[in-house]
Amino acid sequence: MKGMILAGCLLGLGLFACDDGGAASSNSNNVNNVNNHTNNTTIDPDCASVRLTSYTAADGGWCEFDRTLPVLPAFVRAGLTTAIAEPWNGSSYGGDPGEACGECWEVDTIGGSEVVMVHDLCPIEGNPLCAGSHFHFDLSGESAAALFTAGLDEGRARRVPCPVTGNVHAQILDWNQWGFVRLQFVNHRVPIRAAALRYGSEPADTWHELARSGGAWAISGAPAADPGEPIFFRVTSAQGETVAATLSVPLLDESTNHFDLGVQLTDQGEASVGVCEFLPPAAVYADGWGGINQVRWMPNPWGSTHVNETGSGCHDGSASCLRVPDMAQWSGMHVYYRQEFPPDFYTTISFWIRAETGPMSFLFSLSGGDGPCSETTIEAGTEWTRHTIELATVCALIPAINTLTWQNTTAEAPFVLDDILFE
Repeated sequence: MKGMILAGCLLGLGLFACDDGGAASSNSNNVNNVNNHTNNTTIDPDCASVRLTSYTAADGGWCEFDRTLPVLPAFVRAGLTTAIAEPWNGSSYGGDPGEACGECWEVDTIGGSEVVMVHDLCPIEGNPLCAGSHFHFDLSGESAAALFTAGLDEGRARRVPCPVTGNVHAQILDWNQWGFVRLQFVNHRVPIRAAALRYGSEPADTWHELARSGGAWAISGAPAADPGEPIFFRVTSAQGETVAATLSVPLLDESTNHFDLGVQLTDQGEASVGVCEFLPPAAVYADGWGGINQVRWMPNPWGSTHVNETGSGCHDGSASCLRVPDMAQWSGMHVYYRQEFPPDFYTTISFWIRAETGPMSFLFSLSGGDGPCSETTIEAGTEWTRHTIELATVCALIPAINTLTWQNTTAEAPFVLDDILFE
């Protein structure tokens, strides 16, 4: 059962995934800059760790299609879209920038699971979180609410063929009779790698290639034509399938801005197997703080307490552990994660502890926004001791946790912690 997490847009740690205007605010100014970047960072499309933020999305984003078009799936029209970080703008198939537009991802968080469509871009410029340190989605506010994310979070994502019905459509953005057409393709099942057009008066094997234009497609070298001249489009998927439209688009037709092409792309890939489920990092500390860049378990000591990472004297020769040199009596240390999660995600929490100079005693507890679980008394001697706490026993009445707490009940003395693990 996923926990209920409130959605929000404010990001912690002084870093923001979009400026005050949202990810789409830089559409007109950053097209050339964006196109100079390539997709040079790969992820596992079958199940990848993804860092998540959120912003207030407009109906038209950098990908330049209207997410309220009636031909789009209901979830897209309801706002379940995302801006993708620029290093992954070439789609999960590694194409040119813009290929990610219209690609669908299944995102799983502590709060839920939803399919979202890429509709916008989170550019590198001005957005440190979107610069490539970790696979990143800047979710629309609607997506964040559906996934119960709050601020800066983590999830898991895998690409899926878009659950579309009907055919690929062309949303016309601009055109004239002198050979200029600018458009975006929408409602395609898999990303589009290449596109071309021909006029109905031309031979069936005559095609004029379109080029990427920001998030859309354009051509300025097609032959001049009279209004009403039928245009046929051809698209090639990122998987290599090519389909030619069976329905034409009449040049300069003002009856609508989106036209049915009469064809759909098929998914040439293998169906996903198993689940791609997100669980908060089980390793709270094991040779380093558990989690991903900007979303990790973190210490929060109080009183006289300091906590340091060290490579000396760790349990069983591990590379790194935590040394606390100065926790006075009744002082302590919290270790917290940004997102609360139900304690029944795991069965136990365990850790190794060693007092350096003599016996010590601690009160250990887990807690969340609804209060603490039952405390457990922990005794530490000068030899390493492993303590294991059953979560169902101590947290039976607490719906969500995100904090571990050690409080010293004896005189100040140094001690060491290692391998703090949920299982």
